[in-house]
Amino acid sequence: MRTPTVSPAAIERRSRVRFGRGSAITIDAEIAAYVGLILLALFLRLVLLSIKPMHHDESQDAYFSWVFGGPGVAYDPVLHGPLRFYLMGLSYFLFGASDFTARLAPALMGTTLVALPYFLRRQLGKLAAIAAGVLFCFSPAYLYYSRFSREDIYVAAITLALLIAVFRFLDRPARWQPLLILGLLAASFATKETTYITVFVGGSFFLGLLGWQALQARAAHLPVNSVPLLLSFRSVGLVAWLWGLASFVLVFTLIFTAFFLHPAGLIDGLIRSIEYWLSQQPVHRGGQPWFYYLVLLFSYDWPELVLATVGAVVVWRRPTTLGVFLVWAFLVNLAVYTWASEKMPWLWLHPLLPLLLLAGLGLQTIWDARHQLFGRLGLLIAAVGALYLLHATTALSYDHPADPREILVFTQTSVDVLTVRDQLLAIDRRVFDATGRHVRIQVDTWDGTAWPWSWYLRDQDGTVFVDMSQRYYQPSGEALMVASPNEQRLRPWLSGYTGYRFKLREWWVPDYSHATAADWARWLMWREPWNPEGSLDEWVYVRNDVLAGAPRL
Repeated sequence: MRTPTVSPAAIERRSRVRFGRGSAITIDAEIAAYVGLILLALFLRLVLLSIKPMHHDESQDAYFSWVFGGPGVAYDPVLHGPLRFYLMGLSYFLFGASDFTARLAPALMGTTLVALPYFLRRQLGKLAAIAAGVLFCFSPAYLYYSRFSREDIYVAAITLALLIAVFRFLDRPARWQPLLILGLLAASFATKETTYITVFVGGSFFLGLLGWQALQARAAHLPVNSVPLLLSFRSVGLVAWLWGLASFVLVFTLIFTAFFLHPAGLIDGLIRSIEYWLSQQPVHRGGQPWFYYLVLLFSYDWPELVLATVGAVVVWRRPTTLGVFLVWAFLVNLAVYTWASEKMPWLWLHPLLPLLLLAGLGLQTIWDARHQLFGRLGLLIAAVGALYLLHATTALSYDHPADPREILVFTQTSVDVLTVRDQLLAIDRRVFDATGRHVRIQVDTWDGTAWPWSWYLRDQDGTVFVDMSQRYYQPSGEALMVASPNEQRLRPWLSGYTGYRFKLREWWVPDYSHATAADWARWLMWREPWNPEGSLDEWVYVRNDVLAGAPRL
């Protein structure tokens, strides 16, 4: 049989994909664009990764990952799911424990998130997908929390992967996909309890879609079991879904039981997780107003909001299942997180995720209309928005990542802490070189002031953590870290010490009710607060005989 021949021109035509309506790009060029974007995202997430002092929460994650067998293994809902502890522990095993390696896994997860929109090219559009990747790369919130050791960037990446898996399944069902979908869902539960919100958002949408499709089928006098959603579900067969269920059970069990080292973790993951966080609803963690996420939206992400509004209009005019879901996911996530009493800046990642995908769709629409007045105006606004995003994201992540005047920075460890740490370690090295023993350090644990010192002093033998507010306590260490409220009571015992006061944590609680338009303008351009900042201070004291000849305190 003669083999059919294909001309080089035909091969070239087949290898070209539409990048909007008005231009074409070869597959190789598209892949090259993603590779370049991924490398840029990796650079932005790794460069100067250790410049910011470890936040209170970061130091907990870092320390418990370092102490295998501690709270990072035995699931505790206060610390959320254990998956990230294993990933951080792996980073330590491979590269050693440091501030850099404590943030390495989040940085890699944030980089992965930038690459994931590639797999939505068919469903979202090629330009929309790469535009979404660019937005994930430069988003102030996504870049900052990719350089921050908390679980939310993991959940965001897993959620996007789950969204991709579900909609690729609906597009072209395959028997292996239920295994991936339910395995990712288990990994998300094992990372953070916000997965219950993810399930609610997705579940409510697909139940509504099923009902709408059933009504359409009835109107067309078709059997209900012929609706597209059910057909997709049934097309892979029962065995595929049983394998999917098995993957969920296996992943969930292995992670929550610490690979069977802590069997009780299975029940804790199933029951305590939701019980604890529902019990926290009256606590109002963060103390932010109900409109807090709207403040974040307009403070940092108004360029994405403009583009997403265009994307939402496109969905309204030409609805697709994915497009309608993205609108639904943004609005419902925003509503649920607004309703929830705990409001923290890192939670903003979850409503923001579908908004960035819609923004990618909006940018693709503007580019397609670039020869029209609407398109030209849209590109101008997008360019202005891009400049603002670059200003906001570089200021937040590199210029002053520990500055509480950034609304995305929440009760941050002060940069003073790094200076004190370096001075203490320098004194300890001098003493150890001279005597062969470490300086005995006592750290005040009053009101959580043990953090981040538990992490920074993890290798210091002789370090003791004690609540110095207790009446029985009298200083006996050669170096002391004293919380400011306790320093006055201890002063009679400190005559043989030399020390100074420094800021342990800093915060700014904006007084929204008295902010003027001029206040907001100054904040947007120069991050000037319009009401006073606050701090929790500490005193560092070193005994005079130890300090003699040591680096200046």
